[in-house]
Amino acid sequence: AEVIMMVVPEAWQNAEGMDPDKRALYKYSACMMEPWDGPALVAFTDGKQFGATLDRNGLRPGRFYVTNDDHLVLASEVGVVDIEDSNVKFKGRLRPGKMLLVDFDEGNLVEDDELKLKYARKRPYREYLEKYSMELSEMLGPEHESEKALIEELMDEEISDERDPHIMQRVLPLLKYFGYTIEKMEMLISPMVKTSHEPLGSMGQDMPLACLSKLPKLTFDYFSQLFAQATNPPIDPIREANVMSLLCPIGPEGNLLDPQPESCRRIFLDTPVLCPRRFNALLDLDASGFSTATVDMTYPLTESCSRARLADRAITKKSLLRERLDQICKEAEAAILGDGVAFIVLTHRRAGEDRVPICSLLAAGALHQHLITAKLRTRVAIIIEAADVCEVHHFCTLLGFGADAVFPYLCYLSLLRVRGCDLPLAKRIENFRAAMDFSILKVMSKMGISCLQSYKGAQLFQAIGLGKEVIAKCFPGCGSVLNGVGFDVFARDALEFHKLAYPPRGALPPLVDEEVEELGDIGEYHHRAIHETEAHMNSPDIIYKMQEAARTNSAEAYRMYANWQDKLTEQAEIRGQLEFNFDECEAVPLDEVESAAEIVKRFCTGAASLGSISDEAHRAMAVAMNRIGGRSNTGEGGEEPNRFEAMKEGKLQMGSVAWDIFEGDSVRSKIKQVASGRFGVTAEYLANADELQIKLAQGAKPGEGGELPGYKVMGKIAETRKATPGVGLISPPPHHDMYSIEDVAQLIMDLKNANNAARISVKLVARIGIGVIASGVVKGKADHLTISGMSGGTGAAKWTSIKHCGLPWEIGVAETHQTLVLNGLRDRVTVQTDGQVRTGRDVVMAALLGAEEVAFTTAPLITLGCIMMRKCHLNTCPVGVATQDPELRKKFTGQPEHLINFLFLIAEDVRQYMSKLGCRTFNELVGRTDLLRPKAHLKEHWKTANLDFTDLLKPAWTLQSMAAGSNSSMFCCTPQDHELAHVLDRQLVLRAAHALETQERVSVKDIAIKNVDRSVGGILSFEVTRRFGAAGLPDGTIHVKFRGSCGQSFGNFLAPGITFELEGDANDYIGKGLSGGNLVLYKPAMAPFKGHESILAGNAALYGATAGKSFMAGIAAERFAVRNSGATAVVEGVGDHGCEYMTRGLVVVLGTTGANFGAGMSGGLAYLLDADKANCNLSGIFLEKVEAEDAAMLKQLVEEHAKLTGSAKATELLADWQATVARLTKVFPKEYKAAIAKGLATTTQEKPVQSTPNSAALATNDLEDLRPNSVENPQKKRGFHEYKRKAMSYRPDKDRTLDWEEIYATTSKKSQQWHQLLKTQTARCMDCGTPTCHSPNQGGGGCPLGNRIPTWNQLVHEGEWKRALERLLDTNNFPEFTGTTCPAPCEEACVLGINESPVAIKSTELAIIEYGFSKGWIKPQPPQVRTRKRVAIIGSGPAGLAAAQQLNRAGHTVQIIERADRGGGLLMYGIPSMKLDKTEKVLRR
Repeated sequence: AEVIMMVVPEAWQNAEGMDPDKRALYKYSACMMEPWDGPALVAFTDGKQFGATLDRNGLRPGRFYVTNDDHLVLASEVGVVDIEDSNVKFKGRLRPGKMLLVDFDEGNLVEDDELKLKYARKRPYREYLEKYSMELSEMLGPEHESEKALIEELMDEEISDERDPHIMQRVLPLLKYFGYTIEKMEMLISPMVKTSHEPLGSMGQDMPLACLSKLPKLTFDYFSQLFAQATNPPIDPIREANVMSLLCPIGPEGNLLDPQPESCRRIFLDTPVLCPRRFNALLDLDASGFSTATVDMTYPLTESCSRARLADRAITKKSLLRERLDQICKEAEAAILGDGVAFIVLTHRRAGEDRVPICSLLAAGALHQHLITAKLRTRVAIIIEAADVCEVHHFCTLLGFGADAVFPYLCYLSLLRVRGCDLPLAKRIENFRAAMDFSILKVMSKMGISCLQSYKGAQLFQAIGLGKEVIAKCFPGCGSVLNGVGFDVFARDALEFHKLAYPPRGALPPLVDEEVEELGDIGEYHHRAIHETEAHMNSPDIIYKMQEAARTNSAEAYRMYANWQDKLTEQAEIRGQLEFNFDECEAVPLDEVESAAEIVKRFCTGAASLGSISDEAHRAMAVAMNRIGGRSNTGEGGEEPNRFEAMKEGKLQMGSVAWDIFEGDSVRSKIKQVASGRFGVTAEYLANADELQIKLAQGAKPGEGGELPGYKVMGKIAETRKATPGVGLISPPPHHDMYSIEDVAQLIMDLKNANNAARISVKLVARIGIGVIASGVVKGKADHLTISGMSGGTGAAKWTSIKHCGLPWEIGVAETHQTLVLNGLRDRVTVQTDGQVRTGRDVVMAALLGAEEVAFTTAPLITLGCIMMRKCHLNTCPVGVATQDPELRKKFTGQPEHLINFLFLIAEDVRQYMSKLGCRTFNELVGRTDLLRPKAHLKEHWKTANLDFTDLLKPAWTLQSMAAGSNSSMFCCTPQDHELAHVLDRQLVLRAAHALETQERVSVKDIAIKNVDRSVGGILSFEVTRRFGAAGLPDGTIHVKFRGSCGQSFGNFLAPGITFELEGDANDYIGKGLSGGNLVLYKPAMAPFKGHESILAGNAALYGATAGKSFMAGIAAERFAVRNSGATAVVEGVGDHGCEYMTRGLVVVLGTTGANFGAGMSGGLAYLLDADKANCNLSGIFLEKVEAEDAAMLKQLVEEHAKLTGSAKATELLADWQATVARLTKVFPKEYKAAIAKGLATTTQEKPVQSTPNSAALATNDLEDLRPNSVENPQKKRGFHEYKRKAMSYRPDKDRTLDWEEIYATTSKKSQQWHQLLKTQTARCMDCGTPTCHSPNQGGGGCPLGNRIPTWNQLVHEGEWKRALERLLDTNNFPEFTGTTCPAPCEEACVLGINESPVAIKSTELAIIEYGFSKGWIKPQPPQVRTRKRVAIIGSGPAGLAAAQQLNRAGHTVQIIERADRGGGLLMYGIPSMKLDKTEKVLRR
């Protein structure tokens, strides 16, 4: 028992009420061993004792009986052993982290508290800890006396003051050196500083993999986070934070097998993200016996060495980087053995112009593994003093590969560059660390890890495109695919970063001055098209051509689009590195190939929920897919019941267009998704599906739940999801009833019972090992698998999840197909893939790798008008696709025909490939990896030369199946046997047939039930719902009484009119999805124990209930009424996490509650008897006195409970009701109360969205003039919609006719009105994720200079004019010329111009440069070094002047030869003065 307490401890770190001695034991044990994390019911024995314990989060059930004849029956469910009711003395369950023990010698059962306190007081652990262990947070030195002192410490050099320009001159090259960019600063770091939270993003990842990128990458980028799906549960770090902890001991460890008092002589860190004070405190522990050795993580840029050394290096092929890694390991080992150091600090401090840094992840991984091999790892802590760490993923990978703590000193210095923030640097650091701490917990929780101590060194990552040599040296044991880059590539990339920071030809002179010099902008998050930038699968040209092809049904436009898209795929995706073996195929005539009409039936749209996208977009996809015989997917947000009926012929106004509706058209989505949030999952919803999809993971954010901001949860969205309007929804991670293969199998059975005609699908995300998971799911009776890739879109997710989790679908599909064939399971399941599938080539690739079906999500949205703004999470989609704003939804222009056209064009493209490959039917393609091969040119490029596709392209039919007599089919051809023919529900349907036909009452009594009778009530409810819809039958029409121990999911999705009465006890998930039926549970009449003191129901009772009543005369286990959104329940005690995520309904608890009650509760009400505040999660709920009106309602409920269950506890409470009312406490969710105060909580009928006139009509609409063009404090989030355009104005025509001067009016650059106008006009710029304005594109227009228009618009809006000028001059030599005379193709391309006036870009451009001249910022910037090269330029026109300026900046001596008497060329003589002033503008230069 003592050992089990050490390895599977309770969640003690946040348990303030825990006995101090027990807490001390756990803390002491933590110094010896990290906790075993994860769901587990662990039984143990030594022959003298038998015991069992449950994990800290209590997801696994552990139920036990104690009998009168002194037997203990313990199992994961009740009903395993038949025992007479009269012989049962007590029924209990193991609680989270708790233990029970049977002592055979003494013949008694030892309860948790007695047992643990016995061991906790066995030794004076509190004294040990007080004497030997240290808390770093209690050892911090004083605060820095000034900002200057803090900056000096971070810079490790002296400065004159905190505004010293030398700071940025010193720091900026280092930021470039270590991979910092504008986007990282603006989109990641800055929001963390301002909000203490990691920011949201949307629309997924569409960049190249690190191993395919043309830009230098850090080692971090080659890793992807692992996540739990079906193998174990992810954890909710928000609502179940009480089980999460970053507390971790570091430093030398004692002997695990010989615990001594001094074994706890370690340092406890409250966080692995060290602030300067914590880092200094660690270094100051020398006096306490914890000495430190610092090891350099850099190597010389160039090194002169002997010929022998050069020869040795040539033979071993070791680069300087590789040699330095070996030296780091040797230096650390020598410090441990020779000096006995306790801390090794790996530092980047020496990195600079003459020394190249090694990525901290390479150094940490190599050292960690070396010390393990040398058996020295437990003698030292590894601290990383890193300059290349600034993202959540960076911290997590370092910790996961062996680091104990990280001090990101350069990142802290970068916080000085955060604009729009008045906080001192110390506070900025604290906010950043708070955001990072929570984000680390979130990443840990995806894999089901509660404690950082268990996460450290666990290598819960997967590598893609990383070479075997690197894996073996730095990350052995880490899963890896494709082989790939080695140390030579990292060394080469390091030199590329060096060139960015320290250009070989010397630094160019500043465009304005050093104060506003900026980092690079390589387009990691948003598409950029100037200089060296990342490719994106969604470029302006791609979007334009896709929409043109879809709207015109043009094969020519599609072919051009497909060619461009396939070229981008070649730069970004694995499938782009493969080609077809056409030369080994015998082509077949195209007319013999399967028709496009049949192929499109294999297509479906992905799971975009109503809420993440607009009702118009959601319905458009449904209509389109239903017409072609494909399938649309509801997503996890439910679906309105009025969409289940077929439509009549006519017109349907959607947004700004009227759809042609044909007889029989339907907006019913054939695929109904069931996710962890259970939004809108009712019996009616399930019955109206052709396919029910269990969402185990989502491509853009596997291991976590969906997220919908509160401003999208309005109207029909709130009603469909049965949530509180205006309150954000963050779904629980997939753990309540889908955390293991067994539970997924149970959920599959639940859904199959709820609609036995529907295909049951399970959605997984690609990862290493997915084949085994898929095999388990298929054995659990899944009919269909969706394998999503990491690049899937999302309406809202943290950027870390979007960028760094999951693998490409090519990996997942290939492994799934091969493993299913190997296990003889492939013929029983249909495999589908999902994730940035765009062209016919992609579809055929998916089929050849093993998929029979393909899902499209982003592409359909683009055909319907999406322009990849990446603003879905802000509710500001300007084209009405991904917004719930009724005004913006009016702008929707998509039509079902657009999507239909696109899918048929793809299908025809597929047919062309099938013809060339010699395949007449689509099924002939499936699994034919022999028709693929890697492209030859990969071997010619230094970055892709070592990519290995052997495993990916291994033909599945060559694998030796492990299943005897297995079917070797490559595709699904055998239906699953769900074994429903003889389930108990079949008897119930027969016995209730009269009620189903006549709606007359039927009572069925004394049905014997056992725990093998699972999902009882599902089929009966389906029959009721199929006949009578959501209303079901009148209350009490069908009454069934059972006796015994029911199986899991008893009464699942129970329909109105059905009452199930159970005399006995219940297992997990009773009342799952209760949809209007009634449940009554009570102990057996012959049982001698008291019902309110014993366990009656298992975990997650009433999970996702939407309506109905439940009365339980006993205690329910953990997670009672989780996600209740409408049911009424009375119960006599609940376990931990009761009423978690509850959004509607009523719960009355007439007994004790476990820990964390009401976590995430945002709606509905609960009433607790003798409430214990310590067990309530008070962050989201109020505890209030019960009023008279509540008391009357409660009395009726308790009376009904007593009548139906015969509860002795209820009878006792009713006997003195006034005293009972005084003991009751009302639980009122804070967000629900706030919604009521705002008038949002009442259900209102959403007004239909009316169409909006087109832009031409707006120009003459008087209402348009009501919008201001200039306000005092303009808001940028909705600026494009709130303010109207105002561009440069003309001088009065009477004045213009009297002179030759410029026709444009001039304004004072210093006036408040002028600044206000520019600030308002730039607020109209939406900072598009895929901007069409800043580069020429096929849609028309676009700046030919590549001006960073969104960037300098944002800076002007912030009042950062000088920075705006620097960004403008970076791409435009003479903005005053273009801002005056340019025809503004940028404005022509502005996406705001789709449905209203574009942003006034040209006016802003001119304003920036003119403001710069007025402030004296435009001045000569001579180069720092001259090259002694002379260049002559013929002509002083705009091209000549621009060339001269660039050459001069590079250090060349330039002479311009001009034949005219004045310079300027075309500017002077080709453009009239009324268009461009010669004196004020041209000659000024």
